[in-house]
Amino acid sequence: MKAFFAIFRLEFVSMVRSRALLLLALFALAWMFAVPYLITGDGTAEGAREISIRYGFGGVFVITLVSLLATASGSIARERAAKRLPLTMVRPVAYSLVVFAKAAALTLSGAIVLAIACLPALRMSVDGRWHSSAKCNHVLQPLLPSPREEACVMYEVYMKDPETPPEVKRAKRSTVLRLLEARAMDHYQTIPTNETVKWKFNVSGLPGARKAIMGEGDDLPSVRLRLSNMNEVRQDVCGYLSIGKIHAVVSNQTLAVLTFPLSPRSDGGAAEENILSFRNDGSGTSLMLRPRKDVALLVPADAFVWNLFRAWCELVSILALTISFGLFLSSALGRPVALFSAIVILAVSEASPGVISQYPDELETKLSDRIALTVTRFVAEATQPVSSLNPLERLSLDECIEVPEVCRVAAVNLFLLPVLLSLLSGIVLPRKQDEV
Repeated sequence: MKAFFAIFRLEFVSMVRSRALLLLALFALAWMFAVPYLITGDGTAEGAREISIRYGFGGVFVITLVSLLATASGSIARERAAKRLPLTMVRPVAYSLVVFAKAAALTLSGAIVLAIACLPALRMSVDGRWHSSAKCNHVLQPLLPSPREEACVMYEVYMKDPETPPEVKRAKRSTVLRLLEARAMDHYQTIPTNETVKWKFNVSGLPGARKAIMGEGDDLPSVRLRLSNMNEVRQDVCGYLSIGKIHAVVSNQTLAVLTFPLSPRSDGGAAEENILSFRNDGSGTSLMLRPRKDVALLVPADAFVWNLFRAWCELVSILALTISFGLFLSSALGRPVALFSAIVILAVSEASPGVISQYPDELETKLSDRIALTVTRFVAEATQPVSSLNPLERLSLDECIEVPEVCRVAAVNLFLLPVLLSLLSGIVLPRKQDEV
C-alpha cells in the first residue's frame, strides 16, 4: 500500500504543480456563476435551476472529463517515451498498481473540481432561490410486462399472421425481437371517453410511501402525465386521477407534460393503495398514453442536497472509468494516437444511442448499412456504463437518483472496471516498455 500511496501522491502533486487542477477549479467557479447571465431562462426558479444544473454543472463536467481524459491518455505514454517510468515506480511494484494509482489521483482531481462546481448550487438551494426543488421525488413507473416479454408475445402473433411480410418471417428471431422490443417502449394505450384505466405501482419498497398515498403524510405524491398523441400534438384532456385516499382533477389545453399534485379525497373514500386509476371525462375525445413513458407516480423523497450528492457520486464514477480507459490506451499506444483514439471513442459512444434510435430497422437496409448498425450497436453496448448515465437531467427535474443505482454504478465504474483496465494495462505495459 505504501507504493500505491507514493505513486498516488506523485501524480496528484503533478496535477497541482502543473496548475491543471487550479485552472479547472477556477473554470468551474467562473462558469457556474457566469451561466445564469449567459443563458436566459424563463424567469422562474425552476428555469434558473435547470440552466444552472444542465448547462452550468454539465458544462463543468464535460470540460473536466475531456481534460482529464487527455491527461490520462498522455500520462504513461509520455513517461514511457522519456524512459521516466522506472522513476515513477519508487520501488519494484506491479505495473497495474502504477496505472491504478494514477487513475485514483486523476479521479480525485476531477472529484474536487466537481465538488467546487456544486457549491453555487448548494448556496442557491440553501438561500431559498430554488424553493420548489427543496425535495426530490421517487419516480415510479407502472408495473407492466417488460419490453422483452411483450416483444416475445408479439413475435408469436406476427409469425402466425398471414399478412406479415415474408422478409419479416425470414429474418432472424433475434433481429425481429430487438425491433419489437424497441417499439414496445412506445406502445400506446387508448382510453375512450367516460372509461377508466388502472395502473399498478410498487410502493412497498419506499419508506413512508404508503402513508403518503393514504393522505396521512406532510408531503403528498403527484402524478406526471405526458398529454400528447403519437404525432406529438398536445391534446385537450379532462379527467380524474385517484390512488389510495388522494386524488386530482386533470385539465389541460396547452401543455404536453403536466404534474398534478394529489390531495385528500373530499368524499372520504379510498381506492387501492397501489392502484392508480384515471377516468377520461373528455367530451368525445379518446386519449392516447404510453404507460411506460407517459405515466409516472412521484413520491416525495429527501432533500435536494442529498440528491446533488448522489449525482456527484455518479459523475465521479464516470470520470474514474473514462480516466482508466485513457490510461489503458496510453499504456498500449503512443501519446498522439492514444489521445486521438480516446476522443473518437468518446464521441462515438455519445452518438451511438442516437444513431440506433433514428435507424433501428435492419430489415429494410442495405448490407453496408446493416454492418454499420451492427458496429454502432456493439459500441453502444460496450460504452453503456458511461453513455447510459445522465444524473444531471434527473437532478434538474427533481427526480431522485436512487441509492441502489449509485451503489451499483460506483461498484462497477469506480472500482471493478478500473481494476480490470489496470490489470490489462499491466499486461501490455511491460511489452511496450521493452520496445522503447
